[in-house]
Amino acid sequence: MVAVAITVLAPCRSLAGIDLENDWPHMSFDQHSLFARPVPDKSAGAPAFPVYIANVPSADWLGLSSLPWGVSLDEWPEHGVQPLILRRGESRHPVLFLESGGRRYAIKETSPASARQEITAFQELRRRGCCTLEPVGYIVVHGEPVVAGEVAGHVLYESGDIGYCVTRLAERVLPQSVLYRYPFTEVNKRLLWSAVAELLLNLHEAGVYWGDPSLANVLIDLSDYRLTAVMADAETAKIVGGALSEGLRESDLEAFTESLEWQAEDIRLARGLSAETHLVTQGDAAYFRRCYDGLRTERKHTLAAGEQDHVQVLDLLRRMSRLNLLGYGVLQFVRRGTNLVHSELESGLVSTEAVAHLWQTATLRPGWYVRRLQEYLGVRVPHAYARRLYQHLLVHKWLLSERAGQDVGMPAAASDWSRRYHEPLLAWIAAYLPVTDTGTTYGTYLAILDHTWAMSRREGREVPIEEGAVDYALGFAHVPKGSFAEVDPEID
Repeated sequence: MVAVAITVLAPCRSLAGIDLENDWPHMSFDQHSLFARPVPDKSAGAPAFPVYIANVPSADWLGLSSLPWGVSLDEWPEHGVQPLILRRGESRHPVLFLESGGRRYAIKETSPASARQEITAFQELRRRGCCTLEPVGYIVVHGEPVVAGEVAGHVLYESGDIGYCVTRLAERVLPQSVLYRYPFTEVNKRLLWSAVAELLLNLHEAGVYWGDPSLANVLIDLSDYRLTAVMADAETAKIVGGALSEGLRESDLEAFTESLEWQAEDIRLARGLSAETHLVTQGDAAYFRRCYDGLRTERKHTLAAGEQDHVQVLDLLRRMSRLNLLGYGVLQFVRRGTNLVHSELESGLVSTEAVAHLWQTATLRPGWYVRRLQEYLGVRVPHAYARRLYQHLLVHKWLLSERAGQDVGMPAAASDWSRRYHEPLLAWIAAYLPVTDTGTTYGTYLAILDHTWAMSRREGREVPIEEGAVDYALGFAHVPKGSFAEVDPEID
């Protein structure tokens, strides 16, 4: 980080053995923040520019330097700042969301030491793969000293300096105010609870105790057809080595579920809804806990070593189905230690060291699977069938990677899938099981895949897709035309 450091020193005085002129520049940041120093000599004149520490990248400082630092955030709109939103967190520190210099920021007003501590925490959390606001830096401005007492006839003043924690909002991260307009339908609530549960589990697996988990401290990222919960306040975060203890996990989980009740009441009042309206129920708290516990259990699950491919494939498909029921989609999974083709995948794969396979999950919004298949296979698969087809593609990639001893990458796996399964299956269905619509075609396509894997399990061998397709067609020969999309009960 390229930092801009502006330091305005107090006039030369000696207090309690400290030469403020000579020792002040060599004191630590915490000493600056906590040391009770005398009132600056008014004859020296107040500094025209109140900022004396601006620990932010120079590119950001270009847009931030013109903001009214030293003025309470509550009053910034009166000084020409157009905020995206202004709110106060549970710690009562004001937070202002704004755009400056073409960049979006969240600026939190706090003490100098707390500002630096929170930025440091964000940096460490992101290094550990946790989803948080992007830390930019911290800014400290001169404030009016506060009388702290008297020592040896000298009146002491506590620093009145103000610290600002500056973080960056990603393009599609919604300000916290959107929570008060969030459509609390059952489907939308489950998307939200699933995302928050995954965020909290990722923090815990990374050795982070949040201390103040609540919807008030969560932002929503809607990029890439997902719904991702973003940690927006790290003031109370405590970082330990290794995974978090059970006691601290429970403390965070209980704190979040308890916060749902008062947060829902705040939202109800803000919307002017009647007292009989219950936006959040005990069922929501139970669903959140089920998501956390279920996702944690699935991450601990290991594949049976030494099993044949078709057995492991069925295990993978069932595991993905369980994750789907919890509200999660599976983006990737690889064996631990695999050389990854895409380096960015590493930060998104979360697992404990004891687990042999790494799974990347996410709370996906409608359309994610359709877009991915369009990208990889060049076809638009109907929404109703896209998730299952993508999961078969994931399993195929896993098999290829296991045989190659390294991650082959999704583009290569999709190309191989298209040549060996996708194109032959579509051609076979068109020739021998003619159907009239795309939905039925892909329903049949998936049914043949499932039927073929069931045959492989029964017979203890890998059944070629053509043989599975013929067996499927013979088995359904008595079914009226157009019914081939039924699901094989042996798989489900």
